[in-house]
Amino acid sequence: MSSETELPSRRTFLTDAGRLASTVALAAVVPASIGSSIAESGDWDLRWLDTLRKATDRAVFDWPSLGDPADPIVVEIAERYLDNCRSAYRAGNYDARAVLNIRTQAIGAALSDKLWERYSLGAEYSTKDPATQQPATRNPFWHRAPSPAPGITLPSIADLVERGAIVLVCDFAMTNLSRRLAAKAGRSADDVHADLRKGLIQGAYAVPSGIFGLARSQNAGCAYIRM
Repeated sequence: MSSETELPSRRTFLTDAGRLASTVALAAVVPASIGSSIAESGDWDLRWLDTLRKATDRAVFDWPSLGDPADPIVVEIAERYLDNCRSAYRAGNYDARAVLNIRTQAIGAALSDKLWERYSLGAEYSTKDPATQQPATRNPFWHRAPSPAPGITLPSIADLVERGAIVLVCDFAMTNLSRRLAAKAGRSADDVHADLRKGLIQGAYAVPSGIFGLARSQNAGCAYIRM
């Protein structure tokens, strides 16, 4: 968890639009006809591409490391982006979408409370619930953490999903996590993998890999925000 002395600098970073803008790389837009043909074929649910094509503003936030739920930096920056769009445009004249590209060591952020409890993911990730200071038995990124200081309200993934955010989940990393959890639970990796796929949080789509999710988001016109 970040110390109290670190909070001002973190908040300064989040409010520094120039520094945030320096992490953005604009991507080319795929023609709608190409995107549609892809979204309607194959074994993966790619309807999120249709949502991105209809947006006026889009950004993908890469999330490779789980991080600290008491200071959820990826979620904070994604919220700031949506807030910036809201302040920059007239209401009803825009459709801003944030994409959380969850991969590698961050897969737990995309899993339901039930799975966090079932597979002891708090212990697996050495992650404490900010509300209890005990190993998390629910997804601490889905729920809002207590305020770290007066006047500060931390966002949650649930808040972003309510604002139309799209969550992409790397299936390659999910498969690796399934193997580790299966070995501890005495179950088959395939069974655990199926369990994880069924237990993704609201607003989440499994994608073949985080690299695929990141590339397709940029192809669909998203600016790339690198953590």
